[in-house]
Amino acid sequence: MIADHMWRTRCVILDDGTAAKYIGGMTRGRTGLVVDGHLTGHRDKLLAGNLKGVPVLELNAAPVTVECVRKVGSFIRENGLQTVAGLGGGSVLDAVKLAALFTADPSLAVFAERHAKRSGLLVLPPVTNPKERPKTILMPSTVGTGAEVSAVACLDTAVGRRLVVSRYLTGDAALLDAGHLASLPKQLVFEGLLEAFLRVAGTMIGSYRSIFDDDGHLLIQRIVRLGELLSRNDEPGLSLAAARLSMETHTGWALMGRNPYGAKHWYVANELAYVTGARKMTATASVIGPIWREISQGAAAWGDSARLNNLWGMVTATDPSLDPDPGRGIDELMWQWGIARLPTITEETLVRTTDASIRNWGGGLPMLRGIDAAQIQHVLSEAAGGPNNLPGPTGNLRVAGERR
Repeated sequence: MIADHMWRTRCVILDDGTAAKYIGGMTRGRTGLVVDGHLTGHRDKLLAGNLKGVPVLELNAAPVTVECVRKVGSFIRENGLQTVAGLGGGSVLDAVKLAALFTADPSLAVFAERHAKRSGLLVLPPVTNPKERPKTILMPSTVGTGAEVSAVACLDTAVGRRLVVSRYLTGDAALLDAGHLASLPKQLVFEGLLEAFLRVAGTMIGSYRSIFDDDGHLLIQRIVRLGELLSRNDEPGLSLAAARLSMETHTGWALMGRNPYGAKHWYVANELAYVTGARKMTATASVIGPIWREISQGAAAWGDSARLNNLWGMVTATDPSLDPDPGRGIDELMWQWGIARLPTITEETLVRTTDASIRNWGGGLPMLRGIDAAQIQHVLSEAAGGPNNLPGPTGNLRVAGERR
């Protein structure tokens, strides 16, 4: 086995509010800023600093549609940008990444639209002229996706939500500014921690044993410990710590040598979120417990039961209060973190989600290979019958989906 770990993104962690001073030394040529329209305070700080006078595009990129990517692409071309700085959640950063790549090679956009019907996964061909791609500096304002360093992006097309893959989707620089994350509601930090946790756990459960298992287990334990700390404290620095761990799930060694399609829950949750219009982690929280219970009962197509038990043993060694059974334990962890599930899953939602999961990720495709419609329906049926009362981060009970 050859393990050659090379990451092209420059990762920078900054003190509160210092991005405005730091970012100027990272730009190349004419620079523009794409920013979430709700982050006016952070935008103004950047424009008062080293990005003074740059063109700005305010964006609402939830979800990232083809039209949204075209809008960012037009902004890049019309202003002749050689560097694009993006500030916002995973959707804004995905829009910047895709637009920068499609600007460098417009044939890739054509490829994506033509092949969107074939599969939920779009692996882009090599870029014709990668030097034409604008430099990207990505500054997340949310936790969990790791979009600032990942080589993937989500794109909503006319036929569904697609996962686009290309090594050129990784940002040239990722800036974690504590100030950009300080105002993030605690509930969203918990959701981000769960997303990072399951990115590692799901992939490990769906892969064979690796010399990097210790790296994965240690990263999972660090995430759980941070969740415990977050439950007791409300320090702004904890959001930055969560963002750093989320970034590390992509850039560290934990997922080296794994099955890239090992996290089976993601594909079903992706379709459930698309069908219902729910938040991604709300859909994920609905299906992860049922899927882990299937694994524990020997449904090997979803993952390896021995690896699940071993991994969960690492979690309970960190938090002994959790049930030692993985299926019940993950539900307890989400309950402690106040992460809501869907209040209802209708029969229509079940049928549409199952159909989309098989069509986009199953059959002969490697993502859900070996999993049929009946297995997905069973998981969704169990998810539909689950309890809906969840605690908030402070331990106060609330109904799933209730606004804070």
